[in-house]
Amino acid sequence: MRIFGKSAPAQAMPQGAKNGKAGIHPWLAAGEQVNADVLIDGRTVARLEHKAVLPGLKKLPAVVFDLPAGLQRFELRGSHVDAQGRATSFKKRWAVLDLAPVSHPLYDQSQPLIDRVRAFAHLSRLVEVGEPHLPAGITAQAALLESETRLNVRLPAVLREVLGGANVEIGNSYFLPPHRLQTPIDLLTGLGGHALGGGNQSLNTLLPPAVLARYQRSVAVFVEIGDGLGALAWDPDGVAPGEPPNTPADEGNSGARPAIPNEGVWYWLHQEHIAEPGLLLDDEYKPQDAESALTNVFKRLALSQAGSPESENQLLVDTAHPRNLLQLHFDEPRKPRLRLRSYDYHYSLY
Repeated sequence: MRIFGKSAPAQAMPQGAKNGKAGIHPWLAAGEQVNADVLIDGRTVARLEHKAVLPGLKKLPAVVFDLPAGLQRFELRGSHVDAQGRATSFKKRWAVLDLAPVSHPLYDQSQPLIDRVRAFAHLSRLVEVGEPHLPAGITAQAALLESETRLNVRLPAVLREVLGGANVEIGNSYFLPPHRLQTPIDLLTGLGGHALGGGNQSLNTLLPPAVLARYQRSVAVFVEIGDGLGALAWDPDGVAPGEPPNTPADEGNSGARPAIPNEGVWYWLHQEHIAEPGLLLDDEYKPQDAESALTNVFKRLALSQAGSPESENQLLVDTAHPRNLLQLHFDEPRKPRLRLRSYDYHYSLY
């Protein structure tokens, strides 16, 4: 589904909506350097100066600036130095496509998350929201309490709100109903078809002890059905200092940092990299809160489908998003490429 076509007319942004911010994240080889002015609608708004020490895309941006609503053009003017020290100048302008008319309910902090999800589903038509699926005669709150007792956890309040308030599906993927919450081990040995023990492909063999223990004590809340089985899960024990975030391309990071006690850590797991759960961490490498983690579901699986530029001269942004991740790299010395990766499936962990 594309939002920039006749099938999905633009929607008005609510009054008082906050402007988002963007960060440019260069993806360069070690030794490459870029220096450039950042212009929005002809006005210089920031200066990018970056030299790559390690290759790859970094969690922290090289420069951050506001994205005003209604922007039409984005431009970079500057110089690029390759790994061999050869310098060239460049100037590149993009026409802007803004996702905010569809995405903005997700970032409306004045509303409960479940209401924001309903509004986003109505605008985007990428999410199905219905009444909670429950056994006859059992309330959502009673089912949640039963699951908490069975799993020996106290679920975050915003998760109870979402699971108790609606059944939410994105394509073939879905939030688990309150009475079917389970550990990742239960999910992998059930729907995933894995054996816990008994061979080279068993979970006891495939998983390091720390990951196996995390999957045994965690709660899987969202099931991803696609190229293999995945899930969003919550580990009430949180992170160990310095443990790998398993975030794609972010080499040389300092590792996870514990945050507020008893709030745990959220992570994505997938059969294709089953031993390396991807931790949802903030810019300081501390665990994201529950609301941010649950919102990540809609970024990763819904907004990643919402639209895409039709040419290399168009740039997708989201002026409602508090953090636009704009990846900068160079196809050739004079040809910079800029792409929004905030809603990219593989880089939505940022």
